[in-house]
Amino acid sequence: MTLKEIAAQAGVSTATVSYVLNGSARVSEETRRRIEKIVKDTGYRTNILAQSLRKNRTSLIGVVVEDVTVWHTAYVIDGINALAEEKGYHTILSNLRLLSKIESQFEHISKFQRDIDKAVDILLRMQVDGIIYVGMHDREIKDVLHDIDKPVVYCYCYTAGEGSSVRYSNEKAAYQMTKYFLERGHKDFAVIKGSKQSEPTFMRMRGIEHALREEGISLKEKNIIIGDWKYKETRVQVQEMLKRPDCPQAFIAMNDEMAVAVRDAAFEAGFRIPEDISLSGFDNADIVHYGQPKITTIDRPLHNMGYKSMELLVDQIENGYDGDVNITLPCRIVEGTSIKVMEEKEEQ
Repeated sequence: MTLKEIAAQAGVSTATVSYVLNGSARVSEETRRRIEKIVKDTGYRTNILAQSLRKNRTSLIGVVVEDVTVWHTAYVIDGINALAEEKGYHTILSNLRLLSKIESQFEHISKFQRDIDKAVDILLRMQVDGIIYVGMHDREIKDVLHDIDKPVVYCYCYTAGEGSSVRYSNEKAAYQMTKYFLERGHKDFAVIKGSKQSEPTFMRMRGIEHALREEGISLKEKNIIIGDWKYKETRVQVQEMLKRPDCPQAFIAMNDEMAVAVRDAAFEAGFRIPEDISLSGFDNADIVHYGQPKITTIDRPLHNMGYKSMELLVDQIENGYDGDVNITLPCRIVEGTSIKVMEEKEEQ
């Protein structure tokens, strides 16, 4: 069945059939129903590749994801698809499964360049109009997508002059959370860090220390724990810290899993939150919404990052490349009941 044959059966022009299939023009409801019935009865499917030869565009977008099992990735992809639906594009997902192939999220991915090149090559053969590359975690990457004559946008990661990107600021988010503690009268801090070699750890630490310096507060080295983003490693070290007579009163954890480890260790040791210890997390993961008290945390703009990435890509596809655009979106504090207002603040 061809477009011409459908038009003949419906008693309309091929242009009218095309309008109905593409939803690109106003057609009477009666005509639309007649054409749609013929299409359904005959099992007609639009040949996207043939259509692309006429339009010089397929309306297909390749989305290369480092690993879909990293929990926040689903929210990013949903944002990409939300804008794609609005603009009439369709996405093709390619999952690199890197997390299952490496020892940690922070190992350099260059050894898997062949996998990346293969995924991109398949997408290009499918005539995608552009590619969005979604990282596992926020960091700078280099020479990952190269020799591609298509628009490219990086999401949840960024490059130095290799393409547009959308991300959030780890440093500003950590600064914002630390100021939240300071505004409530806290002065004695412990920090639960992620992996030593990770860029998010480094940038969040910068934000924390910046906020403390503004108030003339120095973070003591003995009050820094390397939790490596993990529950067990964090809980064991926090248990030891809580035994100290000079145990800090405010704990800033760089992710929610480590924040829950602090909460559990504190309860086990007989501490109350927030009466004895105040606590924050980072990520706004589901885990902080279970149990009491609810942990105050940072919400990252995951859906909006995907949405904005697709917005940038569509702009390049439809209006042409006019230089890289790098967007940094703000995070927000999700207030729980885990941070106490200190007495001196209450009295003011």
